[in-house]
Amino acid sequence: MSTGKGTHDCYEHYDLKSYEKLFTCDGCKMKGFGQRYQCQLCGHELHKECRYPKTTTSHDYFPGSTFEFRDNPFTSFNYKNNRKEYSKICDACGKDICGFSYHCEADNLDLHPCCLNLKKDLTVDEAVFSLRAKVSSKCMWCKKRKISDGKRDVPGWSYVSACKKYHVHVYCMAEIVHAACVENGEMGLEKVDMRKLARVRSGNRGSRSGGAVFGTIKSILKIILSALLGDPTMLISNVFVELVSRGFQ
Repeated sequence: MSTGKGTHDCYEHYDLKSYEKLFTCDGCKMKGFGQRYQCQLCGHELHKECRYPKTTTSHDYFPGSTFEFRDNPFTSFNYKNNRKEYSKICDACGKDICGFSYHCEADNLDLHPCCLNLKKDLTVDEAVFSLRAKVSSKCMWCKKRKISDGKRDVPGWSYVSACKKYHVHVYCMAEIVHAACVENGEMGLEKVDMRKLARVRSGNRGSRSGGAVFGTIKSILKIILSALLGDPTMLISNVFVELVSRGFQ
């Protein structure tokens, strides 16, 4: 397996680095933040999970399934559009598999390396959210139980509050990060239009229930960053949440 650029093998030149900025992993093609392995010759970057993949692995949510590491994505040819397209989606986040992944041939399952390693429980601001494969409530962001956009129709994993009233799809978390980066660049999370987040609210601003929901939203936003980007204490998350707070004042 080689992900080297040009005439060298990046795996001989990786050093662990940490920068206060987002990056796109050259292995799985997903976003990351903070620590990453970087090739000192060409700048090629990998998540820690992509730098040291396991040959085979398993996950508690898919008992009996054995996943094998793949360094190339599955593709199919779309004759209508006359181009190749990615043909697998991650069974955790629901997003396309565009690079490194884990695949179970017997059960036709696929996972991004980072999704395979998502934390089962996250505690942010004393609020506990747990990773769940099945949910009974609608996502706070997309207002749906399942991930459905015409191309995909999967349950997707979600982080659910301890009271089970609030949850957000891992897919929607990734969409929030992606949209911010597309609109404002790699450091665009602190520039997100917070008014767009108003639709996740419920209750009146001045009510006790509204305040409780707002507190949950702040925790959700920190979880978006800590779960997907790998660092719950990073500076950018504090800036992001502070701007959200202003948007609800």
